[in-house]
Amino acid sequence: MADFSSRLTEAIEIRGVTQKWLADEADTTEATISRYLNGKASPAILVILGNIAKALNVSSDFLIGITNLAQSKETISIEEKIILSVWKNISADDKRVLFALLDKYLTPNDKALLEKGE
Repeated sequence: MADFSSRLTEAIEIRGVTQKWLADEADTTEATISRYLNGKASPAILVILGNIAKALNVSSDFLIGITNLAQSKETISIEEKIILSVWKNISADDKRVLFALLDKYLTPNDKALLEKGE
């Protein structure tokens, strides 16, 4: 698992935010964010969450409900990446055709999720 401190530092730099802003948004203190950035502390749950995600071959985002995509990005094939990248350009009619073709492969849970999304 990548070092939390370096990932957090990188994310703050990419987003161009301050430690104070992040602390306010994350409902914590600036001192806590500082300890994370300096590597003096790390949320204990990260180790457990990382281990569970790795064992199940899913993303931690999936486990905590940020995304519904269970697979971690590293396990997505090139074909899946291409489909995901062109999805936004597909018309609603074409999406209906694709789902009609895929229907026999969809689980009841998949179908329920699709119905919710409509």
